[in-house]
Amino acid sequence: MKTITIHGTGCCLIDYLYPHCDFASPAFTALLSKKEGDGGLSIGKLVFAEDFEQFAGKPFDKALAEVAGNADRAWSLGGPAVVSMVHAAQVLEDRANVSFYGARGEDETGDFVEAAFHRLGFVPAPKGGGENVPCYRLKCFKGITPHTSVFSDPNYDNGHGERTFINHIGAAGQFGPGDLEDAFFDADIVCFGGTGLTPQIHDSLTELLARAKQKKAITLVNLVYDFRSDQKAPGRKWKLGKNDDAYRFIDLLIADRDEALKTSGCSSVTEAIALFLEKGCGAAVVTEGARPVHICAGKGIFCPLPATALPVSEAINRNLAAHPEQRGDTTGCGDNFAGGVIAGLAEALSAGRKPGGLNLREICIPGIVSGGYACFTLGGVFYEKRPGEKRALLEPFIAEYRNELVFRPKRNTAGAV
Repeated sequence: MKTITIHGTGCCLIDYLYPHCDFASPAFTALLSKKEGDGGLSIGKLVFAEDFEQFAGKPFDKALAEVAGNADRAWSLGGPAVVSMVHAAQVLEDRANVSFYGARGEDETGDFVEAAFHRLGFVPAPKGGGENVPCYRLKCFKGITPHTSVFSDPNYDNGHGERTFINHIGAAGQFGPGDLEDAFFDADIVCFGGTGLTPQIHDSLTELLARAKQKKAITLVNLVYDFRSDQKAPGRKWKLGKNDDAYRFIDLLIADRDEALKTSGCSSVTEAIALFLEKGCGAAVVTEGARPVHICAGKGIFCPLPATALPVSEAINRNLAAHPEQRGDTTGCGDNFAGGVIAGLAEALSAGRKPGGLNLREICIPGIVSGGYACFTLGGVFYEKRPGEKRALLEPFIAEYRNELVFRPKRNTAGAV
């Protein structure tokens, strides 16, 4: 079995979690967005703190207190890039070398980030670490560490739950291509996650992805809602890469429904996926919360696969319904989904499967289960009590999910049998 090297960069921050909010409360609804890009709260989406403060017409701390109400606050490591990398490292254990590259500020929140890494078994590099030990490299900038206030209403959407986010971009705004050393591109898999919240990296995606491909790496991009683009050009499609030309260097693109539609400019998920492949992506995966996951693969590292919809895990849904006391929140579901896909891809490569013959459907199975399982955790990151704990917890659900697929008819993305 080959040990796979995985390097990732992008959004890494501290999530300040408010898990028991009421999105129907007068205080919350008063601060909801009135039109796209105006700085108001938007359910399921992110707004920048400076814009939210201007929209609220009052100091940020006062507006924050009104939204949070009496909700308790906790904190956790968060961000699409780092959560997916942590999850991959946990479930792969010693079958992969995982390293994360990011930024922090000179403040207590930055200390929280490093404390979380240490608690998760990551060591600073290059000073520490070695084979099969997950590592992190954080460049320290003057100013604040990126952090997000995450408001969760577990009763929203008929009990499926939903969140909304206020982000302080902080040091992530200073983190750029020059901060990624050459070693970052020397990996079997290179991942870019939530780069919409690391603007310089996001605008340079085409060049960075091209460098990874020159090194023969498999490239994966996991999108985040690009509120910056919404501000600049409300209602217009988002660019991927400065000139919207990053697609041809992406082996696998992962997005949720809103991200896929806004990035493609299309009106349906099916059309969006077709456009991504037409522009050069090897494969695309689009999630829709508790609804089926849409997948499709064209030319590239995967075997061709027509547009297909995979269901979410019924076993996880049953467990959440039977044990509401075990429910955490939906924070990090998409990020853990991406981490599960990264792990599935790494395991396929480790087992000797070659690019060109990889099975996208099979690789997405641990992603679907991982995304659902995140609902048992408050915050996106699961803190293991012992190495291998999370993998052991996921394995029965993965086995059950495979059984569910056997007894379900295969469906295309239009829902036709």
